[in-house]
Amino acid sequence: MLITIDNLLSLPVMSLQTGSQLAETTGVIIDPRQLAIAAFYVEGQGLEQSPSILHPSDIRELSDLGFIVDDADKLMSLEGLVRLEEIIDFKFELVGLKVVDEHKRKLGKVSDYSIETTDYTVVQVYTEQSLLRSLSTMSSTIHRAQIISVNNNVMVVQSPTVKDGVKQVASDARQAFTNPFRAGETLPPD
Repeated sequence: MLITIDNLLSLPVMSLQTGSQLAETTGVIIDPRQLAIAAFYVEGQGLEQSPSILHPSDIRELSDLGFIVDDADKLMSLEGLVRLEEIIDFKFELVGLKVVDEHKRKLGKVSDYSIETTDYTVVQVYTEQSLLRSLSTMSSTIHRAQIISVNNNVMVVQSPTVKDGVKQVASDARQAFTNPFRAGETLPPD
């Protein structure tokens, strides 16, 4: 199931063992190498250390109540998590990241993104234009397969232009279309 990141923030983290709320999600740590959520920041009154970390692998289920985990032991402090500290040191923020195509044309900035809840990978990225450019162009949705590279400064995506071969196939298909209401007639060429 696809869900935007806004719907995963301020989400309660519930204990299956006690049936009570343990914490609430306050942020995400994204690994730019896989473009996936490595962990969630969580905060709550019953936690030993705040903020704490919730790994996506420790989430049993996402329900109407929020994230459901086995118990409070699944919420860990930041200390001693070497691999996660490496990802945190990247200081990677997806929202606000500049997006350009492979020809270096500006497509805007990341305004939001959608996550696949089975493996917590980023599937779609939504861009927005500056106020001036938004008058002439619309925002766009970029699928994960279109992303060429990502770093702390820019996301490079495949150009949204139609290739000549695709144009020719579309033109050939249009010319070969037979109107079912007028037998023997074909549509005029473009």
